[in-house]
Amino acid sequence: MAPNSLVPANAWDTHIHVFDPDNFPYSPKRSYTPKPALITEYPFSTTGCKNIVVVQATVQGHSPNPLLADLGNKSTQATNIRGLCTIELSPETSDAELDTLHAAGVRGIRMSTMTWGHGTQAEAFEIAEKILAVAERVARLAWVVDVFTDVKTWAAMADLIRRELDMRVKLVADHCGGTYPGQEETEDFEKFLQLVREGFLFVKLSGFDRMYAGREGGMAAMEPIVKAIVEANPKRILYGSDWPHTQLGVSRKGKSDDQRLKDVEDFRDVDDEMHIRTLRGWIPDDETWQNLWVNNPKQVFE
Repeated sequence: MAPNSLVPANAWDTHIHVFDPDNFPYSPKRSYTPKPALITEYPFSTTGCKNIVVVQATVQGHSPNPLLADLGNKSTQATNIRGLCTIELSPETSDAELDTLHAAGVRGIRMSTMTWGHGTQAEAFEIAEKILAVAERVARLAWVVDVFTDVKTWAAMADLIRRELDMRVKLVADHCGGTYPGQEETEDFEKFLQLVREGFLFVKLSGFDRMYAGREGGMAAMEPIVKAIVEANPKRILYGSDWPHTQLGVSRKGKSDDQRLKDVEDFRDVDDEMHIRTLRGWIPDDETWQNLWVNNPKQVFE
């Protein structure tokens, strides 16, 4: 059975990137240079999704303009397009500015804390403080605060999140909470799961290939991680393809800043169809499957 026939009607892909450097040049401070990938190239027929969430990438800087162009694109097959931006909030950022972004389809702010050796890695308390500061500004809009960090950091932030997170905000952990195969038996993973159980955290079942890359077993190595997340709280799971699959951060280690600016990277060939088929095998319950693709993302992003 084709993967897109496994996916329910009105499904959401909550994690894609779009790159249009001809119209929106990349940030000069970027850590990599991907080739273009336009929103009109998104593989609707592969995922079966009609609703998509465009996640602004770090290489695009902090201006919301690239994202706003995608949200206003009328040439795609998408029923709904929502976005997560990378704007830097400051005291000068007005509520009116955020209201304008919301009206355009922005539904939250994305924070990627993984440096992969390029720049200084923030400590857990610094990441937590930023999450809470952003949450304070966007809670009235019930926005998403979308974070890519590792499971050890989630564990370290757990108590502070419980005490201080405004629950109007939807806190989302990218890419299975940054959990690699072999970490599913750790205390850090258990602390992360407890946040999910208690409803403090949504988790994107996404970026599988980022987590299992270079590890024995491939996608199968993610099975205990994914199943544990789903079991922890079926109402807090989201699907994300991570299209168009930029190169792994570890592949850039050792590159100079100049190389990162000049070396245009191709995308990786990732079997999204296999990921979807495998997920269905791991999630046989129809209600949970519907939650993953439709009910949960609709609650978070619509």
